[in-house]
Amino acid sequence: MSLITISNLWAQADSVIVQTVNLSLADAISEGLVNNYDIRIAGQNVDISKINNTLENAGMFPTVSSDVAWNHNWSHAMNSNLGTVSPQIKTDFTIFNGFQVWINKSQLEELQHYSEGNAQVVIENTIKDIIVGYFEALLEKQRLEVSEQLATLSKERYDYTISQKELGQAVTYDVLQAQNAWLEDRRTSLDQKNKLQLKLRDLNYIMGVPQEEQTLYNLTETFEAIQKDYILSELLARVNADNSTLKNNYINIIIKQKDVELAKAAYLPSLAGSASLKYTDNYGGAQGIPNFNINGVSGMVGATLSFPIYLGGSRSRSKQIAVINKQIADIETQQMSHSLNNQMMQVYDTYTLQREILELTEEQVTAAQLNLDMSTERYRTGQINSFNLRDVQIQYLDAQNSRLTAIYNLIATNTEIVRLTGGIIDAYSEE
Repeated sequence: MSLITISNLWAQADSVIVQTVNLSLADAISEGLVNNYDIRIAGQNVDISKINNTLENAGMFPTVSSDVAWNHNWSHAMNSNLGTVSPQIKTDFTIFNGFQVWINKSQLEELQHYSEGNAQVVIENTIKDIIVGYFEALLEKQRLEVSEQLATLSKERYDYTISQKELGQAVTYDVLQAQNAWLEDRRTSLDQKNKLQLKLRDLNYIMGVPQEEQTLYNLTETFEAIQKDYILSELLARVNADNSTLKNNYINIIIKQKDVELAKAAYLPSLAGSASLKYTDNYGGAQGIPNFNINGVSGMVGATLSFPIYLGGSRSRSKQIAVINKQIADIETQQMSHSLNNQMMQVYDTYTLQREILELTEEQVTAAQLNLDMSTERYRTGQINSFNLRDVQIQYLDAQNSRLTAIYNLIATNTEIVRLTGGIIDAYSEE
């Protein structure tokens, strides 16, 4: 099933085929989850951890090897030839090594969980980047619409001034002022169009769309902020319980604890076994002795019990280092928890403030729109001059851009709140 819906036919220009498609936020996220480079790399790392997580790698099963020995001797003085061919198969296995096999297997499982946790962090960050990139492009699209609206108003003013000049009610200076304003607004509109194209290219990259596929997106989401009444204490509780980065730090503590257990296991005795099966074929002959061929099968089985007494202090050093590394992991987790909680409080404060800013900018736009309508009418009746009208137009443009920026900031901050609380995958996979 295609993730994108074709809205227009292929259009060819200068031998480059450009496709325009409708792109919703859900489609963008789905595309990114499949193609994003960081996610693909993280997936490969998870596969490696799964390959490593086996009882064989933990040392559970014996090793088996085989070899063939051949020796041939001859003597010119004795006119003799003697030879031996000995194929052999042998195995070495661990009976007991201080439970290191099970500790290793448990650690391999935690390493797989850690790799999967890293992959989840990458996925969450990618979803956030796609959301932010999507609405950044949508922000530039909204700004383009505002700039085009202002350019249209300037063109109407320019046409009106020309008609007034033909009627003798305006002079060339007035026409030039109106023309300059119109040309400036057109340039602003073209600059804004370029910004939109750049943001769409950035979105392409985040989604992992191949470079050779030149795609023009028609972003279908509405550009509006959904305001929520968050409670800080609840957000902090969710950060400490569900944040993926923090969860992974806890897994890292378990991994370091396994290193401590392995260091302690080195003090215990070990029991290793071995067995072999050998076939020997002796052949030869000498002057006065008929050629002969003697063969037979022999086997061996044995065990070795080792008691490590002193290894130059290596076990003690390994244990001390493992304990310290575990303590470092504990401290890093405490630091991460503190950092995430502090970040959550900052984001919450920012979100609360941005909601107020959005309300102010909406009032500002309403006032600027009314002022623009009144000023346009007053300009036509000669109550204000072109400079006054131009000031009002710029105020309207600034008010609209401030409102659009406030909406975008609120969307981006809300996305960060959802990511920090560990709910971004569930929140946007439901769309």
